[in-house]
Amino acid sequence: MLTTDKLIGELLFRHNCVIVPDFGGFVARQTSALIDYATGTMQPPRKSLLFNRQLINNDGLLVAELARANEISFDEALKLVQSTVADWNDTLKRGERVTIERVGFMFHDREKNLCFEQDRFFNLLLESYGLGSVHFIAKEDLESVQEGSNIRTLDPAAAQETNTPTGNDDNNVIEHPAASGNRRMWKYVAAAVCILPIAFYSIWIPTKTDAIQSGVLSINDFNPFHESHEATYMKKNTEYNAMFPSVEQSFEDEIKATPEKEVFSIPVDDELNIPVRIERPNVEAPGTPSMEQAAIPHAFDCVVGCFSNQSNAQNMISSLKARGFDARQVDISNGLYRISAGSTATEEQAREIIANVNAQGFNGWILRH
Repeated sequence: MLTTDKLIGELLFRHNCVIVPDFGGFVARQTSALIDYATGTMQPPRKSLLFNRQLINNDGLLVAELARANEISFDEALKLVQSTVADWNDTLKRGERVTIERVGFMFHDREKNLCFEQDRFFNLLLESYGLGSVHFIAKEDLESVQEGSNIRTLDPAAAQETNTPTGNDDNNVIEHPAASGNRRMWKYVAAAVCILPIAFYSIWIPTKTDAIQSGVLSINDFNPFHESHEATYMKKNTEYNAMFPSVEQSFEDEIKATPEKEVFSIPVDDELNIPVRIERPNVEAPGTPSMEQAAIPHAFDCVVGCFSNQSNAQNMISSLKARGFDARQVDISNGLYRISAGSTATEEQAREIIANVNAQGFNGWILRH
């Protein structure tokens, strides 16, 4: 269970003022980074806290957050806060400190005044998360070392010529091994490492690749060991096997030989199918209404499936007809055969068909033409 003192530290991450009802408020303000040249330290930006004994009115922030975190009511959370305040007052009356995690501690001085001291080891500013103090050599320490020390040479021969002792001396300081000449040499090496690849590819790409002529730069152009092969093209003979019989037939016989459906696909090769729509005249039986009388305008279709395979689409039509639906193939959209469970002239009738379709385990939707 989250307690009141732990919640105050979390709230101060996101808010600049947290009031503890009937006790006081913690007010935060951001301070900039601090550089102490005397001690050689630099502190990151942080939040400075002040405790105001006059802020005792309940603003609801602490109590509401405590109720949400512990999943209790607002009144129960208020009682927890009041109980914590009572414990703090008893602790202060006994002359002891009240410690609030990540915030600081409070105590009574000799005049019985309530004092607050912030926790200096914890930074409440989220922008400074992960930043610690930085230590550097203070200017006074550097000057004192330079004034009271002499640089000792490491060359024994030079020490003999100048009568400088090569042994240990309290007033001598050993020179750092990284001399300035070595640092200058490494600068030249780093510059050469950067310039040589640029100079090489500035000559290689225009002369050994076709990047300038084609305007396309490939990753293989940066590989000097890559061998480019000339593209070769092979002629491919494609045989177009239509679904029509090879014997010569009249156009009427070919239409009669096609499957009994409105739309079918003629496979030309492995990758090409040609959709064809066949409109067949209806032969009216004696006593039946004419086509104009029996035609229903297909303003809405109750689509129950889309199939890329024509045989699967026909199986769906057969299954729907077996269940009593006037199923048909609507059209071919983006290479998919759309199957309808029924066509209606009004949207209300289409919704009734959709409800019946869904009740039988299908998932349908209305297509408006």
